[in-house]
This record gives sequence, structure tokens and C-alpha cells, in this order.
Amino acid sequence: MREKSRLSATNIYWALGIQALVSIGFLFFSVIANHTTEHLFLIFNLFLAWIPLLVAVILKKYLKKKPWVSIPGAFLILVWICFLPNSFYIVSDLVHLNNFSSIDILVDIITFFMMAINGILVGLISVYLIHLELNKRIKSYTSMLVILSIFLLCGLAIYLGRYLRWNSWDVILNPLSLLFDITNPIFDPETQSKAYTTTIGFFGLIGSCYLIFWQSAKYLIRGEES
Repeated sequence: MREKSRLSATNIYWALGIQALVSIGFLFFSVIANHTTEHLFLIFNLFLAWIPLLVAVILKKYLKKKPWVSIPGAFLILVWICFLPNSFYIVSDLVHLNNFSSIDILVDIITFFMMAINGILVGLISVYLIHLELNKRIKSYTSMLVILSIFLLCGLAIYLGRYLRWNSWDVILNPLSLLFDITNPIFDPETQSKAYTTTIGFFGLIGSCYLIFWQSAKYLIRGEES
């Protein structure tokens, strides 16, 4: 059963990788057809979207032999939390379609959408892996509250990235300036309405998608066991 589960997980990663490559292929087609390299940044954004999944897999393997309350365990979960918003941030790249001149806008919509779906899926899978590890250590409703809190932080982080142009590594490089921009909407809500709409909007998107993902995973697991 363990071997079957391992192979199934590997197949999922392969499928996600193939979809990512297909979307990159569409992007290069768009670059050639439209004679512009304007949207090549999407490749880097897609790379960032995959980092949380890689970290979650490493953490899962680490926790098989080592305790979570350790320096490596704390470091891995911190990296995961800092980079997780990148998996969902790529959805916001759809705004670039507004100012893009294309010979076939439908192809570009498909390209952007495929990358967004890929980012969402790798993000949800990474959350699922962390969620399972949390359930082994704390009560299920408590772990769900932790996950929902992380989704809320993701929404805020996407606002900081899209409108204020902060990056994940600024948590280390510019922590004080970042902290100011995080707390600014609390003290100046009227001028920071986008902070609230973006945070709540992405919280709703990520949370509802994960609810479907979580329930689907539980249903499939029960199906295998029955």
C-alpha cells in the first residue's frame, strides 16, 4: 500500500510537471508569434510557485525521522510559509492581459490560465502535505484553523506583492519596511482598501479551492480503503 501511494504521488508530480511544460510551450509560441518577450517573467513566477511543493516534500521526509520542533524543521516551515503565496500569486498575473496586444488573445488566455491552474494545484498539494503532518500532532479542527490562517496570510502577501512589489525574500532582507506596509492598512484603512479586497478575495479563492481539494482527497482515500 505504501509503495502504491508513493508511486501515485510521483505520478501526480509528473502530471503537474508536464502541464507546466505545456504552458511554457504555449508561452514561447506567444513570444514568437507576437514578437515580444514581455511575458517571459511568467516562467520565473511559475518556478517560484513550485518552491512550496518542493519544501513540503522535503519537510515530509524529514519528519519521518526527526521532530518538527527543531532548527531544520522550523526553518523548512518558515521557508514554506514565505514562499507559499507565490503558488497563488500567479493568478494575479492575469491582469497583464489588459495591456497586451496579441494576434490571438485566446491562446494567451489559455497560456495564462494554464500557468495559474498549475500554480494553484502545486500550492494546494503542498498545503495538503503540511495539513496531514499537522493532523498527526494536533487536533483536526486546530490544524484546519492554522491552515485557514495561513491562507489569510497568503491573501495579504499577494496584495503586498502585486501592489507594493514586495518579494518573499524581503522577509529577511527588509523586515522592518515590510512590517510597516503590513500594518499600514490597520491604521489607514481608507487609503488601503485594496489590501482588504485583495486579502479577502484571495482568502476566499484559496480557501474554497482547498475545501474542494481536501474533501475530494478524503473521498478518494475512503474509496481505496473500502
